[in-house]
Amino acid sequence: MSVSRVARVRTMLRMLFMQAAWNFERLQNLGWAWCMQPGLNELYPDPKDRAQALRRHLELFNTHPYMAGYVAGAALKAEAEVAAGRADSTRVSALKNGLAPALAAMGDSFFWATLRPSAAMLAVAWLWLAPHPWHLGAPLVFLLSYNLPSLWLRLRSVEHGWTQGEQVAMHIVRLRLPAVAEGLRIAALILAGGLAGSLARIVHPATGEAVPLLDNFAFLGAGLGMLLLLRLALRPAAILLFIVVGTLVLAVTFPH
Repeated sequence: MSVSRVARVRTMLRMLFMQAAWNFERLQNLGWAWCMQPGLNELYPDPKDRAQALRRHLELFNTHPYMAGYVAGAALKAEAEVAAGRADSTRVSALKNGLAPALAAMGDSFFWATLRPSAAMLAVAWLWLAPHPWHLGAPLVFLLSYNLPSLWLRLRSVEHGWTQGEQVAMHIVRLRLPAVAEGLRIAALILAGGLAGSLARIVHPATGEAVPLLDNFAFLGAGLGMLLLLRLALRPAAILLFIVVGTLVLAVTFPH
């Protein structure tokens, strides 16, 4: 028994929306079962067997959404073994329970705690140091530097999980995400130092106009404040509301 490439691609695309059905009782289980459905439809033509397999994936499930593809690919491989009669169904649950918590911790540490703040620091540095009008691309710099690595991983992880099965953990180790995270932290510190050094500028690098030293400190403080808000895991909508309200207050308080 095998899962076709079309079904694996459908699973990979569904993984992008896995958290849409997040719930407090079993966390990601509904979205997870929906992601597994294309492969289960091929492995279990009989409706009763398919329903039984689907119930296995409605158990409590929770992992980092960007790393979940590895679990999905490996679980589909295990389901193929079960459908062929070469393994017991408990093997699927054991595989999920073994991979999901470890990948959750790894994904949180790399994406939430390292890549996102580093991307924000890069965007702040771009906004302040890039010449006019290139500094206007700072939001795009943030979106690309954060989303491209995560999308690359998400689009490839299901296939890696499928081809390597239970050995997918070795592939994840070879990614060396902790070492990459350490490098990103060092790069963010270097950018912070560059921004601090730019406080001595008399001329704004983007507009070419003279900038008071106090404005430089205010700009750096705003950037560091944004990083603090991101580290506190505030929702982007809340951060945007904070920026809008703060800007309006400053505009009224200091009209000139």
